[in-house]
Amino acid sequence: MVLRSFALVLLGFMLAGCGSSGPQLGTVDGTVTLDGSPLPQAVVALVPVEGGRTAEGITDDSGHFVIEFAAGSKGALLGDHEVRVTTFREKVIGDNGRVEDPGVPEKVPAKFNRESELIRTVEAGSNHFDLELTSK
Repeated sequence: MVLRSFALVLLGFMLAGCGSSGPQLGTVDGTVTLDGSPLPQAVVALVPVEGGRTAEGITDDSGHFVIEFAAGSKGALLGDHEVRVTTFREKVIGDNGRVEDPGVPEKVPAKFNRESELIRTVEAGSNHFDLELTSK
């Protein structure tokens, strides 16, 4: 009886896994520069033009980023994406009224974030996008 129950549970897991491999993703990495210098601690978001889940990554000190679709899942949906880059981080004030995090002002012009003019196409496989932004 125990063996039969185990077999049914195992079969259920196997069937649940069939056809549920998730959406097709292309891996995405690259580098962000602003006026020729690496842009550290910037959020790079890929927003699908046709709708769907946004994928994001954060630049390191050299401006390099790797896009994640979800925790532990690298990449972005296939197709055209609006690329948004931002450095803004809101100030955090604690319950005691003191500033816990001073935040970070936006260094990136609106045409590269909330009014982005950047479009990139994510294809199956590996994608590399270098984003050379200017403050003017």
